[in-house]
Amino acid sequence: MLSKRPHKNVNTLIMEEIKDVKSCLIGFESFMRAAVTPQTVHETLVTLSDGVCDAEAAADGSLRRMIDSLSNTAFLPATRSELIDIATGCDRVANKCEHTAKMIVLQRFRFPEEFNDDVMKILSITHEQFEILEQSISSLFSDFSDLLKDHSILDEIRAHETQVDIIETTLYERIFTRDTPLAEKTQTAHFVELLCDLSDIIENLADKIQIMLITRKA
Repeated sequence: MLSKRPHKNVNTLIMEEIKDVKSCLIGFESFMRAAVTPQTVHETLVTLSDGVCDAEAAADGSLRRMIDSLSNTAFLPATRSELIDIATGCDRVANKCEHTAKMIVLQRFRFPEEFNDDVMKILSITHEQFEILEQSISSLFSDFSDLLKDHSILDEIRAHETQVDIIETTLYERIFTRDTPLAEKTQTAHFVELLCDLSDIIENLADKIQIMLITRKA
């Protein structure tokens, strides 16, 4: 069981890291909203991308502080490893946001306007999915017994990922039936994949949490 009281510092630090990752995700949403707006100039995207990079750096710092704090706890080595896996998994969300923003700026890529609504829908679902993940991680410390009895919240995370999968598949079908050069189709599909990777990462974290619960279930 993860007791909140003796490990309050770890609880606080991991939730701070998740808050920083969420800030990065929100910044990335703002970047993408600008990126799918035809009137947005390139310089604006550069500025917004820099903001995503700064948020990712803040999340990295939070992650290092959280990992350092584990050396001063009474957690078993296996529990420390599980918490590090969860924290580094969350950090992958921020890393993916940073990488995608950078690549869009460097390649001066813009999604075809007909895909813009679906692109923002993917990000909206992913944002909701991350917030559910945040709740489930908080429950590891504050409501572990309840989460152990009922972890249906993790199924909500998976349901969101399924929604993203459906949009992703439909987008690929639409992309590769367009009358455009193959290189353009491939580039567009690649950026769709990068966006959808965010949801996959979050789903994988839900699986890690469920494994953590199963190993402690009597």
